Amino acid sequence: MSSIIRPVTAEQLLFMVNNHLPHTQWTFGGAFRYDASLQVVIEQLSRSFPLRKPFSVAGGPACKWTLDWYAERRPMSLQTYAATLEKYASLNVGVMLVFDNPYITDDMLSDVYCATLVKELYRCDRVRKNSVCVASDKLAARIREICPKLMVCCHPNRVIVEQNRRTPAMYNKLADLYSNVCLHPVDGARPEIFTKIDHPEYFSVLVNDPLPRNCALRREHLRLLAEIRKDPYNAELCLRRAQLVEKDGWHVVDPTTLRQRATCNLTRNETAALHAAGYKHYIVQGNQFRNEMTLLWDIFRCTLDNGPELGNKSALIATSIMAAFGQPKNQMPSGLKGFQFSNYE
Repeated sequence: MSSIIRPVTAEQLLFMVNNHLPHTQWTFGGAFRYDASLQVVIEQLSRSFPLRKPFSVAGGPACKWTLDWYAERRPMSLQTYAATLEKYASLNVGVMLVFDNPYITDDMLSDVYCATLVKELYRCDRVRKNSVCVASDKLAARIREICPKLMVCCHPNRVIVEQNRRTPAMYNKLADLYSNVCLHPVDGARPEIFTKIDHPEYFSVLVNDPLPRNCALRREHLRLLAEIRKDPYNAELCLRRAQLVEKDGWHVVDPTTLRQRATCNLTRNETAALHAAGYKHYIVQGNQFRNEMTLLWDIFRCTLDNGPELGNKSALIATSIMAAFGQPKNQMPSGLKGFQFSNYE
């Protein structure tokens, strides 16, 4: 008689996370850039490893309130935007709409397209997990006018451009203004900061920022990105950005001196210390990557326990999910995807 194979429950998989950030909530970046890949990963995690299915995805279409780290993207149609929101809702995953431009001027607050993105986010929030993440207090106030019931979170860029010294008191003050506050990428490795914050349950931790921990040009870089957003065809601005990156050496990888602590990628011991201090929400960002493969690699590296005891099982989960990308489809690829004939005479 053949035996019946029963599906593994989440409770039976607890041993896979007991020693690596158990009972935590995750947000994956890359939304509205790498949606097809993200949705495959989420679907597969739902089946094979639900303990690491994300609570939400994060990202935003190109608009005045967002920044692009590399090539300037074109705006997304509202039809495509709404369909993307609906797809994530069908996966029971929230969307954190990210407006990461910290240099918002008064004239930018009245942008109709940006306001419509917020309204659609609220309208399509069937799973009640959607939120907005902003890098400007002025923009936060505007969004509360547009959708008073929508949760507004604080983006790390808001902290990066802060002129005053970062202290626990500064973070506590931000927690009074926002539903959730993301720590500066450097402060996730500074116990003198994160252990003295009053309510760590209201904070998020960015675990995979690739910039150097001693980077002195973050603020200048963000200002350049904001200027490029306003004037994308200005070659002088793009040249200045390339020179700034070259000066700081972000892109230089030297295998002989490569150390994880040189960047803001948090080590396992550092995330364990944050977890012990009460931080339960972690973000795998994707806005600083040129392609989705780097983001997918970081999702598996950051969420799975890759220690010697469970590394083989984590590798099996990761390779099984990645194998789903090569599955045959009953639909031929076409360059006419998304093409529509006009109804006008």
